[in-house]
Amino acid sequence: MNYPTGPPINCLPVELLQQVFLLVLNDVPENPSIFSFGDTCISADVTSPPLLLTRVCRLWRDIAHSTTEIWSRIHVALPGRIQPLKPFLPSLLEVWLARSGRRPLSLSIVSEQLCYSRDPEARCLPCLRPYSSGADCRLLEILLSARGRWETVAIMSPAIYDWSDNTYTPRLRTLKCFLREFRSFNAPNLDYLHIFNRSDFPARPAPTCKDIRHLRLQHTSVNTIRFTSVIFPRLETMVVDDYSLGSGDRIDTVTQSHLKSMTLPITSDQQEFIDILDGFHLPMLRKLTVVVEELKPLEIECIIMALAVATCHEPIVDLKMATPPSEVDVDIVEPLLSVAKEVTVCGKVLDLLEILSSPETWSAVNEPLQGGTSEEKIEAPVRGTSVFQELQHQ
Repeated sequence: MNYPTGPPINCLPVELLQQVFLLVLNDVPENPSIFSFGDTCISADVTSPPLLLTRVCRLWRDIAHSTTEIWSRIHVALPGRIQPLKPFLPSLLEVWLARSGRRPLSLSIVSEQLCYSRDPEARCLPCLRPYSSGADCRLLEILLSARGRWETVAIMSPAIYDWSDNTYTPRLRTLKCFLREFRSFNAPNLDYLHIFNRSDFPARPAPTCKDIRHLRLQHTSVNTIRFTSVIFPRLETMVVDDYSLGSGDRIDTVTQSHLKSMTLPITSDQQEFIDILDGFHLPMLRKLTVVVEELKPLEIECIIMALAVATCHEPIVDLKMATPPSEVDVDIVEPLLSVAKEVTVCGKVLDLLEILSSPETWSAVNEPLQGGTSEEKIEAPVRGTSVFQELQHQ
């Protein structure tokens, strides 16, 4: 193709321009949006890439259309209209997916009609109230036609209520959705699952669950956390944002043979935190992250009691809170070293050696040596170091 002389950037090889386009797209973590919503109309979102790149010049349009990777991510907001969309918008979605070629797709779906519950149990999450929308159904049909290429999917829409109970997605690796939508998926290669709403899983594990290695539950129950040992036998990491006691029969002894990292908050009822780990066999646990609002001796005692009734080998305990590590009271944290290999705050190792090396600490260490020989006093730092080492190995 012969193009008129233009800006210097157009003199770059096509391959370099394609890389520039990818850098622009990848600079934003969210999937690029296909639609733009006004007060009374829906249109194509041409103000951001990749559609924006097609409007610069003919050269950029041709290169963008032939670069399948920039079309492999998409955010679709469902309008929730009862009346059908103008033909242009569904056609745009079909063209977008076609331009992605055979690449795996990263897809996010959200409804413009989400209504929020005032029920505190909903934890400010949208209520899933299904509705009939011809516009949404048409867009969902187009998206489902490419489900064989779905790799990363996030769904927050009540319209998904009408989907099939056996949505086969063989390439799906990451799924974020509500529990009801999760039950509709047949995803044998799913690796990461994030459930938005309260999660009470069925008694029988589904095929989709068996190989999941990473799980996040935004709101669940104590029993469900323990029941993950049955539903998700290969878990390596588990993050729980919030939980309550819940109902149902308790499993007295449970085992997560592969779990290496667990994140749990301490709620107002600290006994629930202990109940989660009571009788929990965690032979591979390397890190326990505990989310606390404020660090007090009661929280430390709660963690110690929980680890005492669990079966694990001195994991690293990471305290996640708003307080900066430099402001943490080490006297409060120190007892954790009796059950933990290491204590960190927001991933930062507390510098106990520096604290033990402070003038106040050495004054306390030297106090029994007042009147002693100079050789005895010189040995004081060595004694301080041994105290630190002893704390580490408790």
